Order: sequence, then C-alpha cells, then structure tokens
Amino acid sequence: MASRSGNTQQRWGWGTRHPMTWAVAAAMLTGHAWAQDGSSTRQLDTVEVGARADGALGQEDFGYVGQRSLTATKINTPVSETPRAISIVTREQMEDRASISIADALQYTPSIQANYFGEDNKQDWFVIRGFDQANNGLYRDGTRVYSYGFYSWQIDPFGLERVEILRGAPSALYGQNPPGGAVNTVSKRPRSYSSGYVGLEYGSYDRKQLSVDVTGPVGDGHAYRLVALRRDSETRVDDVDAERTLIAPSFTAALGDNTDLTLLASYQKDDSDPYLQFLPTSGVIRPNPNGEIGDDVAIGNPDYEKFEREQSSIGYQLEHRFSDSTKFQQYTRYQHMKMDLRQMYSLGYLPTSDSQVLRGLSDEEGKADGFNVDNRLIHKWSFNDIDHTLLVGLDYQSLSINGKTYGDPVMGYYESALGGYVPATLNPYNPSYRGAGSLTPVTNCDPVTGLCDPLTEAERQERDIDFYQAGAYLQDQMKFNDRFVFLFGVRYDHAKQEYKNKTLSARQSTRNEEWTTSTGLAYLFDHGVTAYANYSRYFLPVRIEIAREGTNEAKPESGDNVELGLKYQPRGFDGYFNMALFQATKENMATGAAQTLQQIGEVENKGVELEAVANITPSLSVIANATFMDPEIKENANKAQEGNRPEQVARTLASAWAKYSFLEGPMKGLAVGTGVRYVGETYGDNDNTREHRVPSFTLWDATVSYQWQDWKFQVAAKNLADKEYIATCSSAYYCWYGDRRNVIASVSYAW
Repeated sequence: MASRSGNTQQRWGWGTRHPMTWAVAAAMLTGHAWAQDGSSTRQLDTVEVGARADGALGQEDFGYVGQRSLTATKINTPVSETPRAISIVTREQMEDRASISIADALQYTPSIQANYFGEDNKQDWFVIRGFDQANNGLYRDGTRVYSYGFYSWQIDPFGLERVEILRGAPSALYGQNPPGGAVNTVSKRPRSYSSGYVGLEYGSYDRKQLSVDVTGPVGDGHAYRLVALRRDSETRVDDVDAERTLIAPSFTAALGDNTDLTLLASYQKDDSDPYLQFLPTSGVIRPNPNGEIGDDVAIGNPDYEKFEREQSSIGYQLEHRFSDSTKFQQYTRYQHMKMDLRQMYSLGYLPTSDSQVLRGLSDEEGKADGFNVDNRLIHKWSFNDIDHTLLVGLDYQSLSINGKTYGDPVMGYYESALGGYVPATLNPYNPSYRGAGSLTPVTNCDPVTGLCDPLTEAERQERDIDFYQAGAYLQDQMKFNDRFVFLFGVRYDHAKQEYKNKTLSARQSTRNEEWTTSTGLAYLFDHGVTAYANYSRYFLPVRIEIAREGTNEAKPESGDNVELGLKYQPRGFDGYFNMALFQATKENMATGAAQTLQQIGEVENKGVELEAVANITPSLSVIANATFMDPEIKENANKAQEGNRPEQVARTLASAWAKYSFLEGPMKGLAVGTGVRYVGETYGDNDNTREHRVPSFTLWDATVSYQWQDWKFQVAAKNLADKEYIATCSSAYYCWYGDRRNVIASVSYAW
C-alpha cells in the first residue's frame, strides 16, 4: 500500500522503521502535530510515543491502516462509526507497491476491478461493485475531477497522501455519480516541520524517474510543500513511449486565530504516444489461422500517433471557526487542460482477408476548463443526550470543452499504383508500418475501385460541450448512548448539459432535476464490533453526442444501493476486518455511441465483500480481501440478454498482500513483501457467448527494500511471473491485453 499502535517502530512520512526515527517522529509530533479535522498547523497536539495520531487528510497515517475519513460524510469521522463501506489506500501502501497510477494503487481494494483495459497513460479505468466508473466517480480533495471522453484528468499517485474509496451510491453528498462509489484522492499538503525526499527510479521498458518532495514551516503558522517529478519511459507496446512532468506546490497560511487557508496547485504535462491498443477479437480471444496477435503489437502507427496533454489546477481549502461547535469550509478548484490526440484502432479484418486489419482514427484537439466550489457549514450540538453534527452545503460544478475532431474516420494512404487514396491496412501478425507522412484520414471509399477521398484539416468538426451542476445538501449525523450512530442525508441537484456542433450547426441541451437520499444506522458493540445498514440513491445523466444524421438522447441513469455490514476493530489492535452485503441497481443503463446507443434497461449487482487490513506485529503488515458478486441484466430490449452478466464485469475478485520488516539482528533494515491478485472470468459481450469468454487470471507481485540510515533501496515488481493475459474484451469487437512484468528499482534519500 506499517504502523503499530503501541509499537516502538513506526513510519512517519518517508522515515524509517528504526527506533531512532520513531523517537524523532514522536518529538516532531509533540511540537508540530497537525490538529484533527483540518485545524490549523498552529494548534498543537501532544502525541505519546507509540500512539496513533489519526487524521482524515492522511498526514497521520502510519503504515497500512487509515482510521478516519472525510469522503463518506465530508466531516472527520472514524471509519468504525460510519455506516458505509470505506477503504483507504495509504501513502505507504502506494510506496511499497511502487504504484504508477491511481488504478494501480487500487489493485488490492475490495470490489474494485482496476485496469480492466490494462494500464493506460490517458485515463484510469476501474469498475466498482460491477459498475463502470470511467469519467465519473473520481474526486480530488473532496471535489469532482470532471472528465469527459478524451478530456480526462489523470492524477499521479506521487502527489498524494492517500486514496479513499467509498463504495455504494454517493449522490446524496456529491450529486451525479455512478452507483459503485467514489474514489477520492487526497493531495500532499504542507507540514509544520521540515523534511524532504529525493528519489531515483529505473525500471522495465527503460523507465527513468526523478522525484522530489520537500516541506517545512515558513514563519509563524505558515508552511509550504513542493512535489515534483520527471519521468521518461518506453512501454510494453513496440515504439510507444511515455513522458511526464509534474510540479505541485502548496502553501498553508494561518489567517488569524480562527481561519486557515491551504493553497493547492499543480501542473502536469504528458508528451507520449497512446498506450492502450484496440485489438480485434480474432487473434486475441478468438482463434485466427495466422495465430495470436502479440501483446507488444501497435495496431496503429507510433510515428503518426500522439498524445499530448497539459493539465493544470489551482485551488484552495478555507476553514473559519466561529466557535468550538460551528465552522465554515470552502473547497474550490479551477482546472485547465490542453489536449492533442491521434490514435488508430482496429475496424476489423477486410472481408477478403483474415490477416489484414482495417484501421480507423480517434482524434481530438482542444481545451477544457473545469471549476468546482463546495461550501459547507458544520454545526455540532447536543439535545436529549443525542450528539448532532449537522452539515449544510451548497456546491457548483462545471466543465466547458472546445475541441475539433474528424469524427472517427477510416485511415488511408496514397497508393501511387492506383493514383489515389486507399484504406490503410495492417497485418498485426507481421506488422510493417509506412512513414507517418503517407497516412491521412479518408472518407467516401468506393467499394468498386477501393479509392477514398482524403479529409483535410478544414473538415474537422468543431464542438462546444458544457456541463453544469448546482446542488444543495443537508446531512445530520447523530450519536446517542455511545452506541447508536444514525446518518441521514438529502440532496437536490440541477444538472444541465449543452452540446453544440459548430460545423454541422447542430445543438442539443438536456436538463435534469433530482432528489437523492442516503440513510444509515450503525450500532457500536463492545470490543470494537460495529453493525450497520445503509440505503442510498443515485443519479447520473447520460451524455450521448450528436450523430451526423441527427440527435440521440438518453434517459438519466438512476437506482439505489442497499448495504448491510459488520466492522471489527479489536481494542488495542492496529487493524480492522470488514464485511458488507450489498445490492445495487442501475436503470436506463447506456452502452454504445450515438449511432449505436443501447439503454439495456436495468442491471442488478449483488454480492459480498470481505476485507482485512492490519499491522499484526511490529514486523508484519497484511492486506486481504475478496468479493463475490452476481451481476445480472434484469431488463433489456433484447430479451435474450436478460439474465446474462454485463460485459467486462468479473464475478469474483480477490487479493492478498503481506510485508515483513526485519527490526533486529543482522538483517535489520530489510523488508520483503509479496502479494497475489485474482480476477475472475469476464465476457466480451452481453450475449455471454463462449467464444467471447475471457479467462480468469492470477498475478503475482513482490517487493524488497533495505533501509540504511536515511537511505532506502527498493525493488518492486508487478506480474513477477510475466504472465500474458487478456484484461477484458468488449462489444464482441475489441480486446485489450494486461501489462506484463514491470520491475521498478529505486534509491531514495529522506531527511
């Protein structure tokens, strides 16, 4: 993803597990601890050696266990007292496994099918409780990371303290969102003591990375932090490279005795080739006379393709305390993106060949601007021995996109023998690529002569796409008799979407007004046992772009989630065990594009989640989870698909990870970890045909590190056995390979 309550050795930030580090950390905590609940760095907490100082921003996480969360309630609440299923991926978990993306960091989390398209350098892909979360359900510091299509913000895990996962419908707090849950990433923030980190990495595919993280106080009550990295890497796919630059400064200021302000900014630039390959099913999941398509084959042309993205954001988190019982918080972020993409993909084999693949083009060039503001008033009071924490909020979210595209044309090149342009085909079993200058998008291909008309830059369609959401929400968290916790939330949203194709002079506008609720009850037994129940509803507008021949609008997706669970956190034990039973429904579920839109009616996913995260001894930390689901298409216009499983969704997910640190003796400073991940079989179509059944796979990961004074040496490996596997297939048309063995060696110095 080890910390121990009452241990003599802990990890603070980038520190070691040696006793001296634990003593130094305790000394720093005593003088400069961050107050809980987002309070000022000037407020001092005394932390005893061996005690845990928990916080919902991740800065007090020790090891693998996070005890408090903001994501489920928007207030600093112990996970054990929250009647929702919550998981926390800590900084140390991400470091030990050398996580290279958010989806990669979620690999050992219940009910999450991460990287189901394989690793991607454009976007993070994950399924939660059987529901696709692409473009939705991702948050940063409590506000939405609004994405649409190729305009997707990708957050590098090096800039994060932790990742929190709320499972189940979160619309009562966040508005439009899929029913599977929400993934909230928590940024690194300034600390009130001086520390720093410099790391060098080298790994598979000639991966090279330099990363820096420094923080410290500036004057009375102020602090700064600077996070930066530079990465250059090749990939599993031949001639496909990836580069990234990240700079993320932040600053915390004390504005008087009762007001704190944290400024958070970031700039990230990706100068890469598209990594994700859209391969035909024949030759991957289905047999082909020519054999199998290799997982290193580029279906496009790396010299022609490109993926360039610049994303920047700036925002702040303001808190003003009117009294000990009342405070106001405002979270605001503006984000901007410039993006230029050209990627070729398979359109299937020519009718006369089982080796020549016709290729299309996905292209997009444009910019996107997003804005979020969330205003929260929190008031605590007691009445008739019932403790209330009332949350009242108003938020606003928007995303505006201006872009150009050809609209998925066929790719072609000039054939001098025919005196014109013809479709650009490729033999993926023996690929040979023409020069990039000979490629061009084409249209109007004549079935007799085979000649096509080339498309010019002037024929790209220019589009404006705008999204807005304004919401008001209320939540009351009640606790009485130190046993019962009752949580009730209600929210009203007004959402609007506008689409304008300037080239085609076409417009479309949709509005949705929705009420959503969430109700939960928890009972706190003795000895750390919590039983809970929760009911929540969600809604998610479906955006279908205007087709060339007209418009096609989908109904909003909606549904509910019912959950029963048990949480067990033994007293004096640094860890927890969770179990949840859930049933979630999704109505008006949409698949396909504008020309092929299908709303398959209703999908129901029910299942059970098991999770254990613990620092069992001062040396041993473990993570284990398993999910068993029964996803089913309940209603569909195609009656033959009713009772089937939705494509790309696995019924069974399981993973386990353990890390052992040598604290004494001649091997002191050495740590070893290993884990396995299992993803059950999936289908590449909603018909669940045998020929599109994707086999299950099990992957083995491992890590080894050595801490010597302030130096740390680590080697982390994913898919250590170098297993070749298919991540998923979709629409009975495309397949994607998963990543092969990826080894990352690093050396770092921390002070």
